[in-house]
Formats: sequence, structure tokens, C-alpha cells
Amino acid sequence: MSLIASEILPFVTPETQPFWDSVEAERPSIPRCQACQSFYFPPSPVCPKCGSRHIEWAALSGEATLYSFMIAEHPWPEWGSDGPMSVAHVELKEGPRLISTVVDCPQTPAALRIDMPLQATFRLFGDRKMLCFRPTEREGTRS
Repeated sequence: MSLIASEILPFVTPETQPFWDSVEAERPSIPRCQACQSFYFPPSPVCPKCGSRHIEWAALSGEATLYSFMIAEHPWPEWGSDGPMSVAHVELKEGPRLISTVVDCPQTPAALRIDMPLQATFRLFGDRKMLCFRPTEREGTRS
């Protein structure tokens, strides 16, 4: 049985709508607690650190590091690639981690290095814009 894009796209809820709107505008933001100033992800109406309901949506710097990854040899066709493609666990400069993909570099263990600096970028997955990341360093040199 083959899945269609609408069956694999992330489900948008009232809690996640501001995130998807910010990605569509290419100005990603995530929740930040006004009481303890912690950023967190995934979105929730309650701060997971202190339990406060005083939440604001704050813009991300776009900076991140690669925390972990795997390489999918046959990614979903909606990515517009026959593969391979990374599934990356990315740590945002603001602290939270999220699942994304690293683009604009070879999709190999030699090119994708743990702790490599990344910068936010955007790609279409089917009809939806997605938050992705690209390396911010040239191969072999740290910036």
C-alpha cells in the first residue's frame, strides 16, 4: 500500500499552527516561557520546565548543531530526491532539539559530522515548506 503526501505530512494542531506559519514565512519561531525564559519544542501551552502558562512565540536565530543523524537511502518522494537523505536530530542554539534534515551537502557519514554547525534553510516537502538545515562551514575548515 502506498501512502500519499497528505498522510505523511505533519498534522497541524492549534498548538503547532504558529510554528508552521513561521516556517512558511521563513522566520521560524518556537515557544518561550515568559516566566523562566526557556525555549522548548514541541509546542505546548504549558512550559515543560516550570509549568507556567505564560508563553510567547520567539524567533529563532537559525543557528544549530548536528546532534545525531541517520541516512535514509530511499527518502519520501515528496522531498524531490531519489536519495540518500539525512534524518537529523538538530540542537538549536536556543537549546531545544528537533528532527529535520541537513541539505546542501553530501549525504554521507563523512560529510555529516556530529557537532557540525548548521544554519536554518527551507525546502518543500510536497506542498508544505519545511525547516531544514545546511552546514555553515566549508568542508575541512571550521568557521
